[in-house]
Amino acid sequence: MKIVIIGASHGGIAAAKSLCSLANDNEIFLIDRKPIHALGYISSGINLHFQEIIHELTEVTTDVQPLIDLGVKLMTEYEVTDIDPTNHQLILKKEQEEILFYDKLILAMGSSPTNIKILIDAENAFTYKGLEESQQVLDSLEKAQEVAIFGAGYIGLELANVLAKTGRKVHLVDNMPMILSRYFDTNMIEEVQQALATQGIYFYPNEFLIDYQKNNNQVEKICLLSKTITADTVIFPSQAQPNTEFLRDKVALNDDDTVVVDDYLQTSEPDIYAIGDIVPISYSETMHVFMPLVTRAVHMARAAALTLIGHPTSFDRKNKVSATKIMDYFLGSVGVTEEEAPFLDMNVQSVQAKICLTPTYVAQQKTAKVKLIYQKDTLEIIGAQLVSKEYLLQDLNLLSVLIHDKKTITELAVENFCFVPQFTPHFHYLNELALQVLQEDNRC
Repeated sequence: MKIVIIGASHGGIAAAKSLCSLANDNEIFLIDRKPIHALGYISSGINLHFQEIIHELTEVTTDVQPLIDLGVKLMTEYEVTDIDPTNHQLILKKEQEEILFYDKLILAMGSSPTNIKILIDAENAFTYKGLEESQQVLDSLEKAQEVAIFGAGYIGLELANVLAKTGRKVHLVDNMPMILSRYFDTNMIEEVQQALATQGIYFYPNEFLIDYQKNNNQVEKICLLSKTITADTVIFPSQAQPNTEFLRDKVALNDDDTVVVDDYLQTSEPDIYAIGDIVPISYSETMHVFMPLVTRAVHMARAAALTLIGHPTSFDRKNKVSATKIMDYFLGSVGVTEEEAPFLDMNVQSVQAKICLTPTYVAQQKTAKVKLIYQKDTLEIIGAQLVSKEYLLQDLNLLSVLIHDKKTITELAVENFCFVPQFTPHFHYLNELALQVLQEDNRC
């Protein structure tokens, strides 16, 4: 079987790798418009550079030589200009136009930064996602002393965090009242938000870009809704859009140009599958959210590969899990937030507490702020948030599995977690939180 993958970022590379490891009787083509040295770039490379984890941004691209050694036919610097689902063929362009036939097609084109010149047309205003744009941003940041960042999501907040640690003055602007508003409820994240100013990060909530002033094609002042700030570099890190231009009228698309898929990531064309950023988080047939996350992309890739080799594997398109470290805080979020639930027609309740992670007899106490969101009528857990100065990534992964498995508060109250007297209380804190709900709700 001839399987063609369009897009050699995280999802496309993972799909090719999974297909090779699961079966060796397929002919696999991997196509991307970028050069080979820029494939699979981790878009937080700038942050890793300022943390001195890497020295060159190329260190966080992906070495695709192992894929080539496995027999994957890599086609770089090719632009896919059109697809013909009826005849199972792609129109490619490099130096000249070519036609490539396929039996099965995986769409993994990802997303790209929007053209920010419609917002600010200046040499020191940037957006970035790939290696080339990131290098331009890094070159500017190396000389910058005062930086304005628009967007207080993960990318913008992480960048603000590392730049502030280098002594730069950082302005962080967002049109929402809180940082990370798509992932955390106000009562979970406000402590972290209040701590930003102590680190040299000036946060401007509920603000919009109104105008700007420049000199010699360099931005000098930015006019917001209620104030004017100065900056020698301006960054829009979260401005992205799905790369689906050539798919219009070829496969079904949502209103935001993301691709419509079923639980098996199959598009409206039975031999075409879609993975990664171009597939939205879907809560229902009519409620979708475009939210690029690497973890979704690579896991979708594996699910699609399993389906294509004869092991149909569904993917939970509504569950999202993400985490970061800001200042001394570990921040983890999975599923739906309480504040977004009403917009998704969900009737939810929540339980929140500051809990102790260690037994009472341990001298050095470790704590975390934890929140569970659950359906009011069924008690099914649909969301969770963790804020702690401890590293709780495995707890977050556990919560993701519980949500995927549709666990209820009642089931969580008696979930059998391990007890180790040196490290844990008799009951896991999730057991105790669930029991608190049942006590308050008088359902036990």
